[in-house]
Amino acid sequence: MERSGRGRGAAGAVLLVLVFGLAGLALGHAGQGAPSVPAVHRNTYGSGVEPARRLPLGYMLRRAWLQITGTVPAAAPAPRLALDLQAMANEPFAVAWLGHATLLVRAGGLWMILDPVLSPYVAPVQGFGPARREALPLAPEALPHIDVVLVSHNHYDHLDRLTVRALAMQKGGPPLFLAGSGSAGWFARETGTPGRDLQWWEQVQFGTTAVRFVPALHFSGRGLGDQNRMLWGGWVVEHEGRRLYFAGDTGWSEALFDDLRARIGAVHLAALPIAPVLPAHLMGRDHLSPAEAVQAQVRLHACAGLAVHWGTFQLGDEPLDAPPRMAREAALAAGVTGFRIPALGEVIRVEADTCPRDEEST
Repeated sequence: MERSGRGRGAAGAVLLVLVFGLAGLALGHAGQGAPSVPAVHRNTYGSGVEPARRLPLGYMLRRAWLQITGTVPAAAPAPRLALDLQAMANEPFAVAWLGHATLLVRAGGLWMILDPVLSPYVAPVQGFGPARREALPLAPEALPHIDVVLVSHNHYDHLDRLTVRALAMQKGGPPLFLAGSGSAGWFARETGTPGRDLQWWEQVQFGTTAVRFVPALHFSGRGLGDQNRMLWGGWVVEHEGRRLYFAGDTGWSEALFDDLRARIGAVHLAALPIAPVLPAHLMGRDHLSPAEAVQAQVRLHACAGLAVHWGTFQLGDEPLDAPPRMAREAALAAGVTGFRIPALGEVIRVEADTCPRDEEST
């Protein structure tokens, strides 16, 4: 009996080590290597200290144990609506939140998806790593034909291999994959469809719709051999003078948001990440807190903010419903209006009617 107990303990220890490694991969810090590419990218905003770092061993062991046991803080479910694709198709410019950082966008007759993650887990191997806690608002096979995929960076909770492979095989042909410099080879290997690399501020035009890759204060990497080899950033989607800004993942930088405002112009809807929050000393350098996301809307002079990157995967120590509550409290305390907490599947118009002109924004 004692031997059996020791065997179970050893097996548990092996499993702990395995999931520890996979949990690290889910946030882009360890594991599967990749062929090197020429450039190692660096941030030009912030304090000058590169955010890419190894998380402390004790923290990762604790997170791995939580993954093994399925222990997550109690939280109310995210609000949810049935995603009405027909209503969305009738809009000239609209977005729908699919969970975490994934947005479906309709702009000028094009269907786009940003940071496509539709799998049950954010990990290199399904079944390990942070599990989806909120179901998608539609089945992946119910998606319309996607014309363009925009990827902010290659961490597992923003770029999912199974999702992009499925999109590459969609009926009607693959989409155009756009991401930062150093990404095209990965898309070619993983999907059979070459992606297109972009530098910060580079723009691609699709008729009356344009997409521009813009800076962020973050880092990249899916394994031990590719840290900061793919350029990270955010996206601006512009259609007929209206602009959606999608931050991807970013830390706080006044200079970054001031530069974005000066170079982009009026932002009509700013999709801003509000989680993970805790532990703040680990998460805060390369992620916005809920209060910082509200201040980013102000700094950008954006007509409205949209809270994303929350409620789906347990990546921080806080309950999944805490970040939106914190964002509401921060907006109220700061007197900021227009910061929206979306429901899953909610269709939100990107519109200019109620947006003040850029020079009148405060």
